[in-house]
Amino acid sequence: MTILAGYLSEPRVALATSAIVIQTTSLMYTLPTALSASASTRVGNELGAGRPSRARLAAVVTIGLALLTSFIGLIWTVLGREAWGRVFTKDNEVLELTMIVLPIIGLCELANCPQTTSCGILRGSARPGIGATINFYSFYMVGAPLAIALSFVWGLGFVGLCYGLLGAQIACVISILTVVFKTDWEKESLKAKDLVAKSDHFSHAADQTVKCEEGIGFLNNKRLDFEK
Repeated sequence: MTILAGYLSEPRVALATSAIVIQTTSLMYTLPTALSASASTRVGNELGAGRPSRARLAAVVTIGLALLTSFIGLIWTVLGREAWGRVFTKDNEVLELTMIVLPIIGLCELANCPQTTSCGILRGSARPGIGATINFYSFYMVGAPLAIALSFVWGLGFVGLCYGLLGAQIACVISILTVVFKTDWEKESLKAKDLVAKSDHFSHAADQTVKCEEGIGFLNNKRLDFEK
């Protein structure tokens, strides 16, 4: 968005607004990031302990909290957009554009918070590759082309870039939530047990190797003492 904003008809206003948007989304992103880490840890622990129903419950609760958080963010960006914009600038052009795009950013967060939290759920169930793939195609195969078309072809300017971001977030959240809610938690629990068993096997093999090497070292030291 920052690179594309520099090629718009009024790059000064667009880049200044982009900086405000980035600061706003960075602040709002702290809560879903914390939820994502919590979900990853809790879901992973429950699956590893052989409790798939509690892993499912943890996933549902964290997604619910994410939705609540995103609604608060949406209300903030809609009702407080003028006051928040004035924290960063007194330029009327930048402030006007900021007030236009902040509600769009709030809608982006309405999708971003659940999808970020769901990525944590996928990590906790040892499926980070699925989340990474969905994010890639959503932002670079859907969002970026849509943003370019809306901004430069349809002439929406910086607002078009924000709508492109919104399209990416919608594609991402729908895809990730579909994967999460179609998860076979019993199967994921069995997979977790298998992974734990393999980990224990490798740990045991490593311990045996260390003990064997220690034994060889002990015998070599004895042989040297005998030769002396």
